[in-house]
Amino acid sequence: MTKLIYLGCLSNSRYQETCKNAIKIIKFLDPSYTVLEDVPCCGALSYHIGSDIELKDHVENVNSWFDLNDISQIVTTCAGCYNYLTKYYAQFLGQDFKVKVLHFLQFLAEPENLSKLDLKHSGKKLKVSYHDACHLRNAVIPIIEEPRRILNSIENVELKEMESIKTNSICCGAGGGVYSIFKENSDYNSKLIFDQLNRGKLLLTACPFCFTALTRIREENQIKKPVIKFEDFILNIMEGVDPLSE
Repeated sequence: MTKLIYLGCLSNSRYQETCKNAIKIIKFLDPSYTVLEDVPCCGALSYHIGSDIELKDHVENVNSWFDLNDISQIVTTCAGCYNYLTKYYAQFLGQDFKVKVLHFLQFLAEPENLSKLDLKHSGKKLKVSYHDACHLRNAVIPIIEEPRRILNSIENVELKEMESIKTNSICCGAGGGVYSIFKENSDYNSKLIFDQLNRGKLLLTACPFCFTALTRIREENQIKKPVIKFEDFILNIMEGVDPLSE
């Protein structure tokens, strides 16, 4: 039985340092997790551009790969992968899909893992804001309270909620081809998320698509407050590095 760290295509191709950080955290909490080569795409692109038949074929092929490699459990760092693996694999495969799927946030928020991490920010109190990604808050099993549980467990870190949060959070405009077709709408949404930061010193996201959109709009508008991926933030805290110094 193999426990797999499922990084996702976007993160694995564009954010390799973040992937290394995620792997380090996951293996610290449970050394039995592993990374495999040539892991197939979850099939999100098949959903967006193909037919249901093509999507079903892809799902079955990926599930065959899981069976071949004896995958019993997955922790994925990608919000999109979590959404598709928990929705379409159960939909098309039913009981034939036997892999337990967790997102990185769910894994970290487990009481024994929070206890083992015992996170403390070594500097002065750090005020952070968290953006609820659509892929997580709209999933079959929504991920909403987990990131808040994690952040509230960190000594000397204070969560400053934005105006629009949880199921009312603003879509960043990165997914579903929105940025490709409606760039102005996508940019407007991403900028509005930063406008809602309130007193938070930095913006956290657990979605690589949101991170891509928010990073782009931050650079284009010379916004001073940083956007940081959740994995990078947690590793900084673990290693006593000030996230604002990055």
